[in-house]
Amino acid sequence: MSAGESVEVLARRLQTVRYMHVVDLTILLFDYSLTMGTEISLMWTSRWSMSKALYFMSRYSPIFDVPILVYYSMADNLSSEQCAQLQTASSWGTVFGIAVAEAILVLRTYALSGRSRNVLMFFVSLWLVGISATVVLLVLFEQSVVYGAAPSPLLPGCYMVQGNVIYAGIPFIIVLVNDTVIMAYTLWLGVKIFRYTKNPLITTLFRDGIMYYLFLFVISALNVALMLEAPSVSAQLLNTSVSSQPLKL
Repeated sequence: MSAGESVEVLARRLQTVRYMHVVDLTILLFDYSLTMGTEISLMWTSRWSMSKALYFMSRYSPIFDVPILVYYSMADNLSSEQCAQLQTASSWGTVFGIAVAEAILVLRTYALSGRSRNVLMFFVSLWLVGISATVVLLVLFEQSVVYGAAPSPLLPGCYMVQGNVIYAGIPFIIVLVNDTVIMAYTLWLGVKIFRYTKNPLITTLFRDGIMYYLFLFVISALNVALMLEAPSVSAQLLNTSVSSQPLKL
C-alpha cells in the first residue's frame, strides 16, 4: 500500500469515528426530546433518594463527555497537550457514567431480591472491584497515550500515534463480567419469583433488565473487538455509547 493510499484509508477511518461521535450526540439529544415530558412529570416532582440521584447522574453525565469527544475528533489545530486533556476528560466522564449505570443495576438487583443485605454486600463488592480495576487501567492507558501531527493536514481532530489499547479494552470486559453475573442472578430470581406472582411492575423490571443487558453486551463486545483489532485511531469509535444511554429500568 502506497503512502497516499495509507493516508486515504486513515482518512476514511477517522471520518467513520467522527460520524459515530456525531450520531451518538444526535441519539442522545433525540432521546432527551422524546422522554423529557415523562421525566418531568415522574422524576422531577418525586422525593429525592439515592436512586433518583443516580438516575440524574446517569441521565445527564453524557452531556459532558459526548460533546468533548465530538470536539476532540473534529477541531483543527489542537496541540498534543490539548488532545491529551480532552482525551482524559472524556475517558473519565465515560468511566463515571459506567460506574453510575452499574450502581443503578446493583440497586435494582437489591430491590428485586427483597432487599437482601447479603445480595447488596456481594454486588457492591463486585462493583467496587470492577470500578477500582477500571480506574487503574485508565490511568495506565492515559500514561501510554502519545499524540502527534496527523500525516495529512486534511485530517482534522486529534491524532493518537501511540497508546496501549489493551488497557482501554479490558474495562469493557469487566463490565461484561459484572453484568453477566447480575443477569444470571436476575434470571434465577425471576424463575423463582414468577412461580408466585405476575405483578406487572416486576415483569417490567425483569424484561427491561434483560433488554439492557443484551444491548450492553453488544456494545461492550464491539468496543473490545475494535480496541483489540482496529488501529488505535479507531479505539474510541464506540466508547461513549455505553455511558450515553440512560438506564430506564
